[in-house]
Amino acid sequence: MRIPFPVQIGLSAVAGVVSFVIARAVGEFAVGHIHAIPFALVVLAVVLLVARAAGILFALPVGTAAILAYDWFFLPPFRDLNEAAFTLLGTFLGMAVIVGAVTTETSRRAVEAERARGDMAEVQASLRRLALLIAQGEAPQRVFEAATREVRRHLGSDTAALIRYELDGSATELACDGSNTAAVPPGLIARVRETAHASRLDATAVGVPIVVNGRLWGMFAVGSAVGGLPGDTETRTSDYTELVATAVADAQSRAELISSRARIVAAADEARRRIERDLHDGAQQRLVALALRLRTAAHDGEKSEEVAEIGGDLMTVIEELRELSRGIHPAVLSDNGLRPALRALARRSPLPVEVDVELEHRLPQPVEVGAYYVVSEVLTNAVKHAGAEVVDVWARVQNGSLRIRVHDDGAGGANFSGGTGLLGLKDRIEALGGSFDVSSPAGAGTTVTCRIPL
Repeated sequence: MRIPFPVQIGLSAVAGVVSFVIARAVGEFAVGHIHAIPFALVVLAVVLLVARAAGILFALPVGTAAILAYDWFFLPPFRDLNEAAFTLLGTFLGMAVIVGAVTTETSRRAVEAERARGDMAEVQASLRRLALLIAQGEAPQRVFEAATREVRRHLGSDTAALIRYELDGSATELACDGSNTAAVPPGLIARVRETAHASRLDATAVGVPIVVNGRLWGMFAVGSAVGGLPGDTETRTSDYTELVATAVADAQSRAELISSRARIVAAADEARRRIERDLHDGAQQRLVALALRLRTAAHDGEKSEEVAEIGGDLMTVIEELRELSRGIHPAVLSDNGLRPALRALARRSPLPVEVDVELEHRLPQPVEVGAYYVVSEVLTNAVKHAGAEVVDVWARVQNGSLRIRVHDDGAGGANFSGGTGLLGLKDRIEALGGSFDVSSPAGAGTTVTCRIPL
């Protein structure tokens, strides 16, 4: 139990008086029997022990009173306890108590300031760790778990939990650190939700709201099995709630951006497929029928050579339309999947293409389309710009993602600002939540790698 400081000051004065009485009695008994120097050393040793045990607040009055008694009742001339002696004794004791109190309070404040600086440094280091996770774009769940762990470590509580409020009125525990048996009291969850302010459930649990973009998103809950949570728990937790709110807002913005980009890409792909179907089912079919009629007329009618020439020209236009429709959206990709489509690309390429693709199943359509256009564009760049002699295409499904690598042995030097379509490919793959990288040192060929989550 901590003794109030004013009471400690009173006790130190009493200790000084008791010390004077004891030192007087011992001095009167020992006078003439003990040499002055050893007795002085004993007095100083006692004062030192008091200082070690009770601190300077008690050591100063005890030492002052003991020295006065030593001087008055052990060393001649001996003094009588008259009014002047009591006044002197009271003055010395009062001075000793005041000096001890001031010294003790100064020391205590210095210790508290040092502890506060240490706590602040620890908090800043903790917040920097969380801010770094957010800046690195870590998954929100990792940020939530790290923030909950840091809150519990900072507060020294038994448990810490991160709760998210759902639209249907329920609450979901996203992360918890500490005792697995301690659940967040439902009353605390409901109180924070109703008030949107920090709430305390007796001395064992505290809830602090998390507000994202002006809306109550969730709460931090900290608990102690034996109670005694500090009075500033709510304030000390607020720094972490702001970081979690930042992480949530950042994740929401990133998800909305990815979704919007994915919708744009999907709309463009759907437009490509519609044009391909229109060409295949409309213009191509009519041109084929016209070409057949011209060939028939060439056998039966006059000017057969001219008619045959027109028929040949029509067949050339048909082939060009077929090539155009394949470039817009290849039918083999929709009908048979990515592996046959990449092999078809390799067969039509004017460069030798080594295809090493192992896919056991069909992949989601956006993934197949994205991967196809990556390989198609990189092959086109290798033919038009790189002066390559051979291209290697490699694709595998690993750890829930399609990984693709396309390498040519050309001149290199490709970059996103060169107008080679790489920037568009990067945007397409990132719209699917993937990554797109280009390594193209001058004279050492170009390697394009991408990862598309399934």
